[in-house]
Parts: sequence; structure tokens; C-alpha cells
Amino acid sequence: MGRCGNSVWQSPALSDWGLARVGQLVPRGAAIGPALESQTPAVTMTEFRVRVSTGEAFGAGTWDKVSVSIVGTRGETPPLPLDSLGKEFTAGAEEDFKVTAPQDVGPVLLLRVHKAPLDLLRPLVSDAWFCRWLQLTPPQGAPLRFPCYQWLEGAGTLVLQEGTAKISWKDQHPTLKKQRQDELRAKQEAHRWKTYLPGWPRCLDEETVKTLNLNIKYSVAKNTTFYLRGGSAAVELKLKGLLDRKGLWRSLTEMRRVFSFRKTPAVEYVFEHWQEDAFFGYQFLNGLNPVLIRRCRYLPENFPVTDAMVAPVLGPGTSLQAELEKGSIFLVDHGILSGVRTNVVNGQPQFSAAPMTLLYQSPGSGPLLPLAIQLSQTPGPDSPIFLPSDDKWDWLLAKTWVRNAEFSIHEALTHLLHGHLVAEVFSLATLRQLPHCHPLFKSTGLGIGGFSELIQRNMEQLNYSTLCLPEDIRARGVEDIPGYHYRDDGLKIWGIPSSLGTREALIQYVTMVIFTCSAKHSSVSAGQFDLGAWLPNLPPTMQLPPPTSKGQAKPEGFIATLSPVNATCDVVITLWVLSKEPGDRRPLGTYPDEHFVEDAPRQSIAAFQHRLAQISRDIRERNQGLALPYTYLDPPVIENSVSI
Repeated sequence: MGRCGNSVWQSPALSDWGLARVGQLVPRGAAIGPALESQTPAVTMTEFRVRVSTGEAFGAGTWDKVSVSIVGTRGETPPLPLDSLGKEFTAGAEEDFKVTAPQDVGPVLLLRVHKAPLDLLRPLVSDAWFCRWLQLTPPQGAPLRFPCYQWLEGAGTLVLQEGTAKISWKDQHPTLKKQRQDELRAKQEAHRWKTYLPGWPRCLDEETVKTLNLNIKYSVAKNTTFYLRGGSAAVELKLKGLLDRKGLWRSLTEMRRVFSFRKTPAVEYVFEHWQEDAFFGYQFLNGLNPVLIRRCRYLPENFPVTDAMVAPVLGPGTSLQAELEKGSIFLVDHGILSGVRTNVVNGQPQFSAAPMTLLYQSPGSGPLLPLAIQLSQTPGPDSPIFLPSDDKWDWLLAKTWVRNAEFSIHEALTHLLHGHLVAEVFSLATLRQLPHCHPLFKSTGLGIGGFSELIQRNMEQLNYSTLCLPEDIRARGVEDIPGYHYRDDGLKIWGIPSSLGTREALIQYVTMVIFTCSAKHSSVSAGQFDLGAWLPNLPPTMQLPPPTSKGQAKPEGFIATLSPVNATCDVVITLWVLSKEPGDRRPLGTYPDEHFVEDAPRQSIAAFQHRLAQISRDIRERNQGLALPYTYLDPPVIENSVSI
């Protein structure tokens, strides 16, 4: 069920003046449609009161002339000017007008809002107006609220329906049926599909963001904050002589000193613990990519781990086979990266690996620990299995290659594809908004070519169950692994109510869309700077190939493998910007646009907000006992939809 009657705003330049279509400007006095042409208007003069609410955003007010036409069951009024002494439609204002209809149009069906520039300003400026709502009070009866909540640019006409939610078969009057059909045609014309790259999900057919209308662009305030935040960080690093420095880091100490300019408690925690096996395992559960880990009941044939290899971690009295049968062994397989093309950074080819990582859930509520890492999908003499018992730098380098694979999968698939491109499909299909995609193409190990290849591969595997959190958790067999805060918090927010038949399927689908575009995106986006600011924990690119033998890794070689200075700066600035919401926040459950006027949906919204508040209290209470609080699914942190 959705709220009807909010049509696409269309200016005369886009209109066929001879056609009275929803959202189109028609010449004054022209016939509106066959359903109304034949009506003989009554001679009774009817006075209406009109209340208009203008948005509070910068530039929301207008100098343009605004009028309304009231469409009823027995006819339609000519445009009735909304005019009073002084300036009307100031930002944040609610203003009252009286208009007199020359005839009785019967019960009100629609309201047409006309906007035209003042004659004096017509050749000079196109003045946009953000209308929140109009309220029409007839001579007898209750006020009728017409939600709008959109920008009206230039001159044109917008058709609004009273705010009661309706499904199509409840629109019995021919005028309402025609209005719904015309609205859908106009929206489909205004929002066309296109294929950006082969194998990618389809997206909105626009060349640049400059051609988007104001309703799907960032606000001026948000856009300004976004660029100022990124610009200030870039200037700081440029003044330090780092942004253009293409060489290697001199040491981990230098790297640490440079990136102390944007500290958060989480960044500090990562720096202190990034080398620890327990933190390495923790990030598969609660890091940026908590969606790959799955329970392992038997070893893959191409990952020949033996009892002797893992005995130091498993301890006495057990075996690898026993732990596999017990369900305490888990696998993270980055096989989708196998053979993917890589990028060129500073004129140098970059390298990638497709590792396999075996992990062990220690008894009780102990940490999830890595048992073994193989850096390719093909075992053999040139692809050794690295172990915690190996030399410190061998083991650390192997884990860092896994973290690089996590970066690539996260940015290309978990974040870009699932968090933005799939979300854009939902948004465009429901004509809501265009998310702003933000791949890190320039300074990463894969680049646009590798990202595209990964997206094409994952699109072939992507299915509906993967996008539904409860089904995904069951499919990966991670229902009971302890300390999995992404799962626990996500399932609370998911919260599908019980129902039957097709309604249940509809509820699940809508919940999946909402969860994907809000909570899921927050979980894989909000922590990017926290977990990626310390480069060795989440390296975006690797400059040397994966090791093919043990005993060769040294501190100098470790640093030489990591990203060059300028590429590091590019990525860290990007992660800083993308992790911080640039104003105009709308946390999950916050709906300043009052599209619904009935008690039932308002009560549902209030109940939802109450439940979110309780979830937030529970999460914050739990976090007090955690060394590293998991905050990314705390409802006040989650945006209503993809917003950055």
C-alpha cells in the first residue's frame, strides 16, 4: 500500500500544451478532460480556506506566483491565486489564504498546484519552491491535507491527492483512476533505466548529477558540508607533503604519526590490536564485511589443512575432524577474486590474491581464531598454507593479504553493489531517490576494471535469499556463533511481524528493501574510517605479489607491499568523508515528511519508533561491556535510506 496523488512536476518545456496530463502545464481555460468537460457548473460561489506550508531548507521560499485549481466530482475551478499583502511562501512559513470558487465542484478529488514566475522576474531567474503540504478547508466538512514534500522548479503544474493511503482498486472515480495512470506514465518517462556497464544492475538514465532535479540531489547545505570535509582533509595532507608523494612509507611509525589527525576511539583500538589473531577473527563477525563467514562441515578439496597444522591452536584431546563435526570450524573464502584483473597505481602494476581462511570458535564464549590461510585457490609448492605457528612476519603478511581481499570484496560487492547499486534498483523501481555511488577506483588494487569484473561475477550468484538477513544467516550456518553483533543487532531491526500467505511474502520483500537501504548500508559503511584509517589493517592495494614460500617476509618487505603514500592518502580521505553523514540526517524511524494523515499508519510509526528506541537502549547497554563497542546498527546511527 502506498500514498497516492503526488505526481511528477513538469515544466512547460517538457509538456505538450495540448494534453491535460498529470504534472503538466495547460493553457488557462483549456478543457481538463472528458470526465469533467460535460459537467455543467453550478452558479453557487463557494469559499475555501487554503493553508500552505513551505519547507525550511535553504532556498525553499519563492517569489513566484502560486495558484490552485480544485477538482471535484462535478467539475474543476479555474486557477485561484494564492495572494495576500506582502511576500508569500517564505521558507519555514505556514500561510492562510481564502479563495472563491465560481461554481460548486462537489466533493474534492484532487488539487492542482500551479506555479509561474512574476512577470518582472520571468526573464531573469528560475525560482524553485519547496512545498511541504497544502490544506484545503471546504465551507462545510473537515480540512483536507494534501502532502507534497517536493521541490517545484520553474513554471508548471503539480497534481496532488488528499493524503489518505489508497490502493488502486479503491480509486473508484474515473478522474482518480485517470490521475493514477497519468502519474505513473509521467514518472516512468521522467525516470528511465539504463545499463551503466555490462553485467551491472541497471540505474537511472542520467549523464551527470548536474542534470538531476532538486528532489533527488543533495541539499545545498549537505553538498557544501560534504566537499568541505573532504577538502579540509586533503589540504591538511597536502601541506604535510603527503598527498602527492608517490614513494613508500618509511616505517609503520611514520604512518602512525601522519594519520593521528583524525582520531576516533575505534581507530585507536584498531592500531593497538590489528596484529592480534583474536581481532583478525573478530572483524569477520563485526567488521566492514560481516557477510562472508560460514560454518564449515568439511574441508574444501583445494584447502588441504592437516591435524598437525592446527593442533597448536585446537589443543589436546581433539582433532580437526572432531571440530568440523562439532560445528566449531568456519571458513571465509575469497575465491571470487581468483584471476581478477588488477589496477596500475603510480605507473606500477598492483597485485591481488584469492585467499581461503579457516577459523576456530574456541570453547564457550572465547574468541574466533584463525587456524590456517592459503593465499590462492590452487594448493601446491608455490601456495603454502600459512599458520599462526609460522614466523611472525610470514603470518602477519598472510593475514594482511586476507585483509586486502576483504577491502576489495567489501568496496566492490558488499558496499558498492549490495549497498548502492542494488539499492538504486529498489529506489528507482519505487521512484523514490537516487543513491550516490562512490567506488574507490583510482587508488585501489583492482580499479574500475577489477570492480566491474567482481560485480559481474557476483551478479550471477546474487539471489533473493542472500538479501534477506534471516535466510542469509541460516544459509551460512552462523545462527549461534557468539559475539556476532552484526547478526544480533540486525535481526532485531529486521523484525518481520508474523502473517500469512501472500501478505507475509510482501512484508518480507518490503522489509528486505528497507533493511538493505538503511541498516545493511550503515553496517558496511559507517565504520569504513574506523577500521580502514590504519592502513595495514585494511590495505586498499598491494604493490608486491603474494608470497610463494615461507621464511622470506621481513619488516621492510612488509612495508614495501603496502600502498604508496599518495594512494594511502586518497583512500583515507575518501573513507573519512564516506563514514561521516554530511548533515540533513534522518535516522531510521524519523519521518519529517508527513505523507500519511490517518491514525493507523501514525500509530504504526509510533510503535516502530518505540521499538527502535528500546533496541538502541539494549545496544548501548551491551556496548558498555565491550572493549570495542559495536555501534553501526544502533538505530540513531542508521539513516532512513542510502544517503552518502
